[in-house]
Formats: sequence, structure tokens, C-alpha cells
Amino acid sequence: MRKICARLLERNFFSVNICFLLLLSLASCDKNDGIGLDQGSNIQGVVTDTTTILASTFLLDSVPTANTGVILLGHIQDDFLGNIQAQPYFQITPDGITSASIDEDAILDSVSVRLKYNGYYYGDTSKTQDIELHQLTERIELPFSGGIKEPEEQNVFSGAATLHNISKFAYDSKVIGRLSYKPKPTSKDTVLVPMDMALGRNIFDLIKNSSPIITNTEEFLDYFKGLTLINKGNSGDAIVGFSDTLQVKMYYSYDGTDGLKKNGELTFSIYDRSYLFNHISSDKSNTTLNGISLTNQELSTQKTKDNMFIEGGVGLVARLNMPYLSYISQKERSAINKAELVVQVQPNQDRLFAPPPQLVLLVANKYRKPTTVLMDPLSNRSTLDLRAANSIGSVYEYTFPLTDYVSQSNSTYNNTSLFLSLPVSDLGKSLSRVILGSPDNPAATVKLKITYTNLNL
Repeated sequence: MRKICARLLERNFFSVNICFLLLLSLASCDKNDGIGLDQGSNIQGVVTDTTTILASTFLLDSVPTANTGVILLGHIQDDFLGNIQAQPYFQITPDGITSASIDEDAILDSVSVRLKYNGYYYGDTSKTQDIELHQLTERIELPFSGGIKEPEEQNVFSGAATLHNISKFAYDSKVIGRLSYKPKPTSKDTVLVPMDMALGRNIFDLIKNSSPIITNTEEFLDYFKGLTLINKGNSGDAIVGFSDTLQVKMYYSYDGTDGLKKNGELTFSIYDRSYLFNHISSDKSNTTLNGISLTNQELSTQKTKDNMFIEGGVGLVARLNMPYLSYISQKERSAINKAELVVQVQPNQDRLFAPPPQLVLLVANKYRKPTTVLMDPLSNRSTLDLRAANSIGSVYEYTFPLTDYVSQSNSTYNNTSLFLSLPVSDLGKSLSRVILGSPDNPAATVKLKITYTNLNL
């Protein structure tokens, strides 16, 4: 057996996976699991779950929220994550509307913003929401994204210029529309927010007079820069999703040729969905996460009561740093068979905030920028699915195979860490959240299980 193993080593049979865990910060509790080998064999199967993991909650610089297909509006008061507000910004266009669209004697009856539920909600929809409509005083512009980005600026969201959760534009403090309502997000109802009639008449007159402000989109956007909807105060306790097919409707009446009163309507649609985005703010001053900000992006679990927090929209992710993985390949005569990450959910979470069914791992570079979504080449998986950790369903967990990541920790993944996050496609259009444990949390642990073969030659 000694000669066979020596020949295999000479042929680099284990060149990709030869490694062993060194420099554990905790006392090793490795155990021999036998893996079907004789007790006297020189090849031993060993399992360890004491790999050092530095766990923390991390706030991303920004999350793209434009052109996601959803308008988010409302407020949530979360005891763990603070006071969260979702505020959409958008522009409208009079494309196709001319003086020929209406009778010259037409009279404007009403104007309203028309919103259709898209089925999404997060929180308690039984409470009344008070929303207000404001006119923008600053035209929405996309940020400049030209030039070659430096490595520390690259991230998984890099690409075309877009608007983010932290983007915002000036608006007039004057309220030009308001509505109090109880959301019915799973219904087919339409929410109508009445708009100021004086403003509506000004635009209506421009249409009747064939003004170039109406016939030229750029002139119209300079004249009517856009709108934003905000939640008044801290009313309600839910973020509600609406379709991005929002419209502004003008309803008018006129006398028909038969002498009878007729009714008509004009429709202003969304100008460009690239300019429709959701500004999402979060006040965490009275929570465990007090102190986390864009200038102080990370809080270790030692400062957050042994918990990590993930939330879409505001950009919270869980950072897992395993500093000693880079030394694995320096250990001779050992080969990684399997590595699995296990992250458990803190028990007894609020039923209104159910854990998301899936998460992903983002590979972050040395600048703590997420550069790619981690894909396991053996299982072809990129998601961590929520599952029960025991037969009675009292503990839930996310698991993911990290064999490839561990094996290449001193090459491809050298000097990286992992961000546990909502799927990238959901980050900008969902407020879903989950509270996770930590390596030191007795109720919900985080650990890396490594099974390796020790070649005692």
C-alpha cells in the first residue's frame, strides 16, 4: 500500500485536492470516521467542523433597484432591522396625446395616479397606509458609469449605469395627492391616488393648445420632471409591491354632437423603466445593528448578539471569512473529499417575516466587493435551499457544498470571503429578510464540515 500511494503521489494524482486544515484558532475536534477503511490502514478518513469562521453582518454599498418590474411603497417597523421606508421615483410621458385627442370644449373632471398590485407584500397589511404624492423639482438622471473600473470598484452589479436603493432626487414639499388605504396585495384591485386639480388643468390646457411641451417628450420632462410617492410618517407596517405599469389618468367630459354628455380619458404612461427606481431607507438607530452604515459597513457577530442579518432592498448580507483556508494546500499527504457549509436560522422568528426559500453565496474580493455568484461545479448548484435541520422542524438551515471553494482556497479563491445573500435578481425588488446564527450561537450555528483523507505514509 505504501508503494502504491507513493506512485500515485508521484503522478500528481492528488495534485488538485491535496490539502489539510492548518492553523485552527479553536482546538481541533477531528475524528476518525473510518469511511470503510480497516483500523490498521495507513489511509484514514477524518471529519472536522472546527474551521475558524469570522462571521458578521455587512452593508453593501448599494443595490440596483431600477427596471426591476416592481414599484415598492410603504413602511415597516422591524424590531431587529429598524424603520424601513420604500419610496418609488418615476417619470411619465404624454406620448401619443395631442389636441386632436380631446374635444375643444372638453372639461377636466379629475386626475389620478393608477397603481395595480403585483401580488408582493412584506409585513402586516391589515394596517392603514397613508401615502402622499409629490412632484420632482429635479429631473431623474442616470449616474455616469463610463471608463474602466478599478479592481476595488468592480462588483457583481457592475454594468450599465443604473439607479440604486440609495439614489434620490429633490421634490417639492407640497403634497399634490394623498390617499389612506388598507393594502390588498393579492387582489386585482386598482389603487387610485387623486392628483391636484390645478396642476392637472395646467397640463390639460397645454394639450388643448397643442403646446410643444406636450408634443416633445424632452420639453415635457423639463416641464414635468417626475413624481414620487412617499409613506406619510410611520403609517402602516408593510412594504407593498405594485406593477411597473403605473399610469396617470386624466378623466374629462364634453357635450357630444347628440347633445348628450360624453366622458373620455387620457393616459400618461411610464416614460422609461430605467428611470423608475425604488429608494429604500433604513433607520437602525434603536436596533442591534445600530452603528452599521456606508462608512462603517461591517458589524461582527460579537456586536450583534451572535446573529447575522440578511435583508434585500437595504442591502444587508452575511459575511463569512475563513482566514486559514489558504493554508490548506500546504499540508502534504491529505486530500479533501467533501466540504459543506451549514448556516442555521435563528429559531422563533416573526411569522410575518418568513425566511426566504433560497439564498446564494457571493464571492467577495479583498476589497469586500462581491464579484461573482459561487457555483458548485459538481452539483451545478448556485442556491442554498432552506430545509428543516431536525425531524420536528424546530430548527431550519441552509447548506451548500464548498468542496471546490476549499480545494482552490490557495489559488482561484485566495484572499476572498463569502457573502450570504438573497439571490441577485431579488435583492433590488424584495425586502425579504432572515436572522441567522453564528459559530458561537448555541441555538443556531454556522460551521464548515470538511471530510478529508489523511495519508499516513
